[in-house]
Amino acid sequence: MIPETEKMTSADMVERLTRERDLIIELNTYLEKELVYITNEDMEALEDSMPDKYRVLQNIASNREGFESNGRGSWAELADQIRGLKQELVGLWRKASGLNDLSKSMVSSRLKDIGRQMEIFFTGDGGGYTRNGTKSRTYSRIVKTGV
Repeated sequence: MIPETEKMTSADMVERLTRERDLIIELNTYLEKELVYITNEDMEALEDSMPDKYRVLQNIASNREGFESNGRGSWAELADQIRGLKQELVGLWRKASGLNDLSKSMVSSRLKDIGRQMEIFFTGDGGGYTRNGTKSRTYSRIVKTGV
């Protein structure tokens, strides 16, 4: 880590951008695996992969700590490389965002589908009766299992 008082050199900037690029590539790999798990309805594997994904996100955050620049003038020797890395990072972050959005929509869709399938097992329109024979106004939480 670079202390906040010390300014970052162009070599430090390239090193950090390269490290972030590698971490985002790793994150995208986890997100792609996550989509496969969701598609295959393998929730155990999906849950097992979460800690690794969060670890990568924490590493990205720690890589960005103290990320200060000392102006464009001192980066002249590596300016093209820095610009290229930044453009590559933008593309990788867009891919990660797209994969994450797709994953969230697939999970939401699947949960809604499960909810629709479970509706037939739940009573809940208040159509029951109390013990003294009057109509109940509360929702029943009884699950009809058919057994």
